[in-house]
Amino acid sequence: MNVVYACSRVFYRLAFTLLFRFRAWGVENVPREGGALLVANHQSFLDPPAVGLALSRVVHYVARASLFRFPFLGWLLREQRAIPIERGAGDLAAIRAAVDVLRRGGLLALFPEGTRSRDGSVGAFQPGFAVVAARARAPVVPVAIDGAFEAWPRWRRVPCWGRVRVMYGDPVPPPEGGKAACVATADEVRRRVVGLLGRLRERE
Repeated sequence: MNVVYACSRVFYRLAFTLLFRFRAWGVENVPREGGALLVANHQSFLDPPAVGLALSRVVHYVARASLFRFPFLGWLLREQRAIPIERGAGDLAAIRAAVDVLRRGGLLALFPEGTRSRDGSVGAFQPGFAVVAARARAPVVPVAIDGAFEAWPRWRRVPCWGRVRVMYGDPVPPPEGGKAACVATADEVRRRVVGLLGRLRERE
């Protein structure tokens, strides 16, 4: 863990505690060692730090490549373990980098809806993450995020006060087989994320 990542984690924990009353459940479901995918719904810009905030391990994640074209922001994202990915295309370099993270025993957070929700609901999950899991032979941990949409919806320029909560589910084994197995895994993980989201909302 480098200095920038460590300082960012301290900042995020302070901000999420004070501004968003952050809480997390199911941390024990995240493997303590070895590669694993953290697959979550995507409500807002708050999601990437929220996914890893309750974990002691370093979490890698992907961010759209256009953000890396700004020199300081690109440097900051890389220091925070972000992998650039071209949206709307099969980015083979990003896929290889993601598989490499997992094979080296790292945690990788992905948001397979591909973009932030427009209304807070969970959209379709693209099966690309299941392909990554299959190639790396890494389990998939479903993650539900709730409250981030209300705190920072995509049309708002800055966040507002809110309550952000995260729940980690039981790991799903990587798919065995080809495209059909990957699609089935994507559907199963989405179903579990929706179920976790319902459990979070029951806690209100």
